[in-house]
Amino acid sequence: MKATIKDVAREAGVSVATASNAMNNPEIVKPQTREAVLEAARRLNYVPNANGKRLRARESRTIGLFVNAMTGEFYGALADSMNQVCRAQGYELDICIVADIDSIRFRLQDHSMDGAVIFWDAVNEEAAAQMAESDCPLVFLAVNQQGAHSSGILFQSREHGRMAADYLYGLGMRRLMHVFGIAGNYDSEMRRQGFLEGLEEHGIPREEVRILEGRFERGYAYREMRKYLQEGNPLPDAVFAANDLSAIGCIAALNEQGYRVPEDISVMGCDDISLSEYITPALTTIRTQFEQTGTQAAQEVLRLIRGEAGRLMQQEGMIVVRKSCRIRKETAG
Repeated sequence: MKATIKDVAREAGVSVATASNAMNNPEIVKPQTREAVLEAARRLNYVPNANGKRLRARESRTIGLFVNAMTGEFYGALADSMNQVCRAQGYELDICIVADIDSIRFRLQDHSMDGAVIFWDAVNEEAAAQMAESDCPLVFLAVNQQGAHSSGILFQSREHGRMAADYLYGLGMRRLMHVFGIAGNYDSEMRRQGFLEGLEEHGIPREEVRILEGRFERGYAYREMRKYLQEGNPLPDAVFAANDLSAIGCIAALNEQGYRVPEDISVMGCDDISLSEYITPALTTIRTQFEQTGTQAAQEVLRLIRGEAGRLMQQEGMIVVRKSCRIRKETAG
């Protein structure tokens, strides 16, 4: 039997009204009380259920976008393209920067939005499936989710990793490094898996591929690459980073340590953010069509609001060749 708000209140030792306020109006509840309620909800696996409560006569004409940050070019492009679609259809876009999954679930419960797009690293398939149990139309980015009221939009990240492996191997690269994003993140895991699989098909065992963590962040990738180099580890022929920001961080660390890109080492990114074209050297990368994601996500959540069934969609990518990679000298001519 599913836990109810009464069960949560009893578990937390508060009234039902206080438990409800902790989830829906946190500003009027003491922080320690809200944390006690949220912890009780987590222990009981409480999932707000909006069935029978979300009356169409009370439509808000608002679409939510849930993210855990707004840093980096992707988030701005995502929000801007979503907003254009929403305005054209008479909806407002409510951008919600949240700290945890519970905040998303509880915000969806208050019926202040007609549907939402969720792009948050901690939302895995299990969490998405739980959220989708409500009747609020939801679109999940980078999560394999499809239900009666929910859709998923996936980048073809595994294929992107294979594309990078094929491209770098074709340039003569044999000693490879991969800078992955975040463990458990769909795009990060799929790009790494595809890259390693692609190299294995070319006869390069995955255990020979050096792995660094980048967390999709320029600064973190810079620090990890600098540490790797300062420890005297061997320089690989090429690096494939899980996103462009990580690749740019790696290039900065390599330059700082006296290595030239691409003369000494090639670096390849993924996403094709606008900055990639203007750094030195211009970054070879995989264009993931991320600029179209916001438009597609907004159109999809509006489709769900109209009562159409959820579905799973994928976006293709293509290699954009610039100046940060070149044929390895030993295999040239």
